[in-house]
Amino acid sequence: MTRESGAPPVVTRRARGELRRQKLVDAAAAIIREEGPVAVTHRAVAKRAGCSLSATTYYFTGLDELLAEAGQINIRLWARRAEHVATEVERQPVPTTLDGVITVLLRACLPASEALENHYLQLLQAASIAPVAHAYAAGRQRLDDAIGRVLRRVGIDIAPELVIAVVDGAAVSALSEGRGVRETAHDLLAEIL
Repeated sequence: MTRESGAPPVVTRRARGELRRQKLVDAAAAIIREEGPVAVTHRAVAKRAGCSLSATTYYFTGLDELLAEAGQINIRLWARRAEHVATEVERQPVPTTLDGVITVLLRACLPASEALENHYLQLLQAASIAPVAHAYAAGRQRLDDAIGRVLRRVGIDIAPELVIAVVDGAAVSALSEGRGVRETAHDLLAEIL
């Protein structure tokens, strides 16, 4: 079938199916970020995506496949955030103060939203949900590389994994003790830098 000039493109059944499948994966990724991977069920994903319950079993061999793909989306989001900060830092003058350096590192390591408690709760839950844990581990190098770019640009010779571990440890400590995450992470990064 040919398309007449000026007519909208015909969306094939396959393309609609791919869009629906992606909508389901995106819904599962959002649920993981907001409520943790244990909240991902066929029913919850279908409701969030506005699809029928049967769509979740039609497009995926099981919940593990859906969780793995959703985990890949999340780690890519976090890596892209850090890459964006790295690119920004590479294009601008290098921060000249320790506070400036720490601010840049925190922007690269922490989600911009204030829902940090949800972020860390879902990370902790990921350890018990193998498909999500594997997805996060597989995508971690991209995040480390982006943090490494920031560190090189600001002239700090320290492993990106150490920076992430300090920020994450500070966040868990601060959340469990009712303190500010960013302030606690700032203070601890100042100690190691």
